Amino acid sequence: PRGFDCSGFTMYIFGQFGYSLPHSATSQWYNSGSYVDKSDLQPGDLVLFCDPRYSKGKACSHVGIYIGDNQFVHASSSSSKYVKTDSLDSDYYSRYYVGAKRIG
Repeated sequence: PRGFDCSGFTMYIFGQFGYSLPHSATSQWYNSGSYVDKSDLQPGDLVLFCDPRYSKGKACSHVGIYIGDNQFVHASSSSSKYVKTDSLDSDYYSRYYVGAKRIG
């Protein structure tokens, strides 16, 4: 499929495995799965971020899927607009990390 935003991407991926997620990063934070400590992340966990410049007062502005080794995959809202991999240790994502949720 084409034209994913971040929560649409996670919705689509989890839907392929029979899970239904709401279509917003904040809704996925509040209404999906169970909280996971950063030290306990496992591949498949949702990782959520909040950059106040984009959150419009909501709890989260971005979501991706943890894939291991401090990396996550996400539909980027940057100028590239592609599904890509980034590090949780990057300056940007480490600064705006909110938390993680485990689905299922």
